[in-house]
Amino acid sequence: MQVRLSLPLTLKPRLALWTDGTAWTNWSRHEAYLHSQPKWKPHQIASVAEESLRIISKTTPIGRPEFQCRGLVVGYVQSGKTANFTAVAARAADVGYRLIIVLSGIHDSLRNQTQKRLDLELAETGVDWITLTDETNDFREPEVADGFASSGTVLIVAKKITPILKRLNQWFSKLEGRLADVPVLLIDDEADQASINTRGNRSDPSIDAETAPDEDTAPSLTNALIRDILRKIPRATYIAYTATPFANILIDPDASDKQVGEDLFPKDFVVQLPRPDGYTGTEELFGTGAQGRDVLRPVDPADVKALKPKQRKKSEAIIARGPLDLPQSLADALLTFALAGAIRLLRGQLGKPNTMLVHVSQLQQDQLRIGEAIEEQIRSWFHHERAEPGVLRKMFRSTLAGLGPVDLPCSEDVLLEEAVTNLARLVVVVLNSTTGGELEYDAKPGRQLVAVGGNRLSRGLTLEGLTIAYFLRTTTLADALLQMARWYGFRAGYEDLIRIWTTEGIAQWFVELALVEESLRDSITALNKAGRRPDQMAIRMRAHSKLLLTGKNKSKMRMDDARSWSGENPQTILFPMKDRELLERNIDLASALLRQHPPTQDAHGGAIAHDVPAEDIALFLRRYQGHPNSIAFQGTEIADWILERAEAGELTNWTVFVANPQRERQILLGGRPFGLVRRSLQANESIGILIDPRHEGVDLNGGPDNYRAASGFNARAMREERPAHQGLLLLYPLDPEPLRAPTQAVLGLALSLPRTSDGDRRFVVNRGVRHA
Repeated sequence: MQVRLSLPLTLKPRLALWTDGTAWTNWSRHEAYLHSQPKWKPHQIASVAEESLRIISKTTPIGRPEFQCRGLVVGYVQSGKTANFTAVAARAADVGYRLIIVLSGIHDSLRNQTQKRLDLELAETGVDWITLTDETNDFREPEVADGFASSGTVLIVAKKITPILKRLNQWFSKLEGRLADVPVLLIDDEADQASINTRGNRSDPSIDAETAPDEDTAPSLTNALIRDILRKIPRATYIAYTATPFANILIDPDASDKQVGEDLFPKDFVVQLPRPDGYTGTEELFGTGAQGRDVLRPVDPADVKALKPKQRKKSEAIIARGPLDLPQSLADALLTFALAGAIRLLRGQLGKPNTMLVHVSQLQQDQLRIGEAIEEQIRSWFHHERAEPGVLRKMFRSTLAGLGPVDLPCSEDVLLEEAVTNLARLVVVVLNSTTGGELEYDAKPGRQLVAVGGNRLSRGLTLEGLTIAYFLRTTTLADALLQMARWYGFRAGYEDLIRIWTTEGIAQWFVELALVEESLRDSITALNKAGRRPDQMAIRMRAHSKLLLTGKNKSKMRMDDARSWSGENPQTILFPMKDRELLERNIDLASALLRQHPPTQDAHGGAIAHDVPAEDIALFLRRYQGHPNSIAFQGTEIADWILERAEAGELTNWTVFVANPQRERQILLGGRPFGLVRRSLQANESIGILIDPRHEGVDLNGGPDNYRAASGFNARAMREERPAHQGLLLLYPLDPEPLRAPTQAVLGLALSLPRTSDGDRRFVVNRGVRHA
């Protein structure tokens, strides 16, 4: 059978990267280490290889004498960001970075966890690594300040707190003037935490003479220290890592402080990491992927009230609280946790941690009371069992019935017996600064751990083997809520056992957050497909109906953006009639499009090309040059929007219609003649209406005649009926004679756009980028 291709098949050559030719010594050793680990599958390692190369290649070429590169990498909550920046660090050492600093959270537990991993996977595996920190010791200034005379790469893993950052800054002050040959990579993990400037910037009197210097407008301290460190380094790359980048995207791109320099806006690149295989996130638990799952368990408002008593006002008397009776919902969650742990053990998951999260309040006194109440409840159950043997088996039989559809590894009787045994194994740990409790997964593997806490459980810290979550903590911020969702991550072998107890209201917040996340990732992908930098094209973030995306003090550049052309028909009515060169360039652009996608149908007063990809339409709109004062038709912005919608599965397939009236005055477009369309000037360089309403239906079922109205054709009805994936570009070669234009034709454009899913939503952009 002969297959006819409508278009020539072309393969785009691979673009040269500045990293080409690098001897990947450290990366190869790190890659070999990953291959030696059973949990790493070959395709996962290939993904880490590809993404780390993509990121290091987007940084400024290291051979330049001076540069300040700023980038952002967006992952998923608990999805392997550390694996990515470990690989990036290995490649950075290979391309010539001499010092790599990793800022790893604000708690010792997370810093120590990161240090141990980088020691194992970089310093002990790679070549010529020098570590200035270890598993128990954070950064302290070395006795010999300048230790870069020898070859190799220096590694520092530091907490992102002001005392440590001050030590780093003082060290770099001593090194100023001696760092010309020391390129530095600073990786900022959880970069939307503490790194964002929540204050102001001091103006430079030499630039802004009207504004007197004001120390009260100085940047917030952590932000200022990071910027000051970078300012002292001639060749510096800063890469921010986070799963919740709303605040980072909303940094003022033009912000600069007279003392600490430019802010941390990711002006050079934003990279969206792919969703890893086996990852369980917002989409799987609350989005469309949650269909068919039995995850959520509602918590009664009375239980919430019992666990979160109303806060006492200062004027009210202090009332001593007695012991807490565990609400039924939390008791149910505990029994389900013991049962789920028994199922995992009987499935052969021995020696693996099994964790339950209890996150109710940020108040430490509440956490202590809840932890004690859980321990007391477990003791009470076993007292009851001794008094009435078999009662726990009955309780677990009822719990099993409420668990939902699960593949059991054994008979019900064997499982119930193991569940009773497992209930006795539960260890309750209250994690806050008062108790000093730790998870101790390495020292005590295989524990059945009930982790009760607040802020320490809110970010960064990995709860291994998390199956059951009891979550009542509320917030007004979307980024904070996502970070608190410690149940995200990899759940191989027990994904069917995940259960979340929460309120109906919090569950609805997460359902909408699934859409917010998806929209953000689509916008980042559209940015990169358009080949634009983050300071050239605003990343649109879908607003949440109930929550702020991030704190107001982190989002001063936030601007609501209603930019959507859903259901509209933008058209050019203002033309640069005197600019012959520009007008003819637009005609050449139309010819090139029609040569690439030649029309295959003549109907409705024109020629029609079908199945044109969104990328080609966007490129055409971006290259088309209209009148500089045109407001009604902004080709570049429309092109960006089309690519965003295409990422969401809309406007992926296009029709191009070229009006072709039967006239003697003609022009060649794409190698064939087209009659010139006659329009009259209404003002100096403006026509009235470009589009013929019937043309908006040329590619719809039944054609324009299906949309006849008493007064002609109902173009609005055509747009309402247009499928969301199908766009229409209309080209009108206008007769230059009545327009008094010095060219062979004036090219008019119009679009007929369907209703898209963003039409009734609010979006947020960085106003500093929108007008860049």
